[in-house]
Amino acid sequence: MKLVLIGSESQNRRLVSLGLHRRGDETCQLTRRAELARLPALREWQVVLLDWDLRTDGAAELLRELHERDPELPVVAIVTNPSAAAQARTAGATETVFKPINIDEGRALLQRVARAAKPAASAAEPAGDTRFITQSAAMEQVLAMAWRVAPTSASVLLLGENGTGKSMLARAVHEHSTRANGPFINVNCPCLQPQLLESELFGHVRGAFTGAVSDAVGKVAAAEGGTLFLDEVGELPPEIQAKLLRLLQERCYERLGEAQTRRADIRVIAATNRDLRQRVAAGAFREDLYYRLNVITIEMPSLRGRPEDIVPLAEHFLETLSQSAGGPRRRLTLAAREALVAHSWPGNLRELRNLVERAAILCDREWLDATDFPELLGRTEPGSPQVGEFVTLEALIEAHIRQVTARAESYEQAARILGIDKSTLYRWRKRFENFDPTNVEAFVG
Repeated sequence: MKLVLIGSESQNRRLVSLGLHRRGDETCQLTRRAELARLPALREWQVVLLDWDLRTDGAAELLRELHERDPELPVVAIVTNPSAAAQARTAGATETVFKPINIDEGRALLQRVARAAKPAASAAEPAGDTRFITQSAAMEQVLAMAWRVAPTSASVLLLGENGTGKSMLARAVHEHSTRANGPFINVNCPCLQPQLLESELFGHVRGAFTGAVSDAVGKVAAAEGGTLFLDEVGELPPEIQAKLLRLLQERCYERLGEAQTRRADIRVIAATNRDLRQRVAAGAFREDLYYRLNVITIEMPSLRGRPEDIVPLAEHFLETLSQSAGGPRRRLTLAAREALVAHSWPGNLRELRNLVERAAILCDREWLDATDFPELLGRTEPGSPQVGEFVTLEALIEAHIRQVTARAESYEQAARILGIDKSTLYRWRKRFENFDPTNVEAFVG
């Protein structure tokens, strides 16, 4: 971020500036109102951090001048008590933060209210993407690589556990590419039988197989001029792998039941949570296809590998829920923060979002405590059946299915994990009151 830091207490100002600078932010320090003349282009700055106990000038007057010069510039007031916070907000402060400032928590608040950065005219990478909230060096390296690769036509292979955000990054790479005006077409590779998957990818003509009552163009044709995203590409059947290799090498293909060769102007981004090198060694994945997909590899870090992002992401989800649902704003107590950070997050971002949203919906208090996250404390929600209790088998099945679908990437993946087909899962669904299959579709992939 680019911030203006205004305060008369030099030591506090320098400590805050140093903390922000170490996290990659750019700060300009001012001590009084007259020094605003040093900032002729306020529009280039994203947010102002203003000490409300400004000794050299009246903070309210300085805030008024800032808004006169740039009405859209967010200003966060640093206050010492609730009375000062109320005064600052009445005067027009966007948000308030209490002294002493915790740099990580304060920075998360600043990121939330800061306006979008203006990209430099010569910059090859985007100024930022508000979908990616991070203070993690590992994640920042991932984004730097993504923005560097985005303008090229190179194929990209995204690796990482389920729920780490692979599909969201794939879409972001597309949106920051020269194909941004073209379509972004997603194909979930393991969700269909080989023939149906081939038809979905390449299309078919009428009569190509039983049930093909009309022509279908396929996802490759639908992605023309844009990006084809192959999710869970490691699960591709061998017969489809050969056709995909030809598509990548020669940019041509045929529809099922048709001899005509068609050309494809597309970019391919693939993602998998499998180790493709092991799949190649086991003979389950073509080595030549692996190298074609593996032009650029980006590995998404797990959430437990970026613990500094857990609390800011949880706060972001709470803020998003409040804005979309129009409900009260929720906050996290220190105990809740500690419980969130201590959890291993096997479901990564998807699990975090689900647990945070559930706690916000079920809690009627402003502050969410650790007890509002029973899963993090090693126990289930009240009334949830446990193995060995005197409960029906159906009750255990329902509880298990609910937990798996809440953490699965998709409805199809939930069925695979449970070892049943999708139709069986749907039949179980009808038995569960208030079971909503739309909730199992991922926030991220």
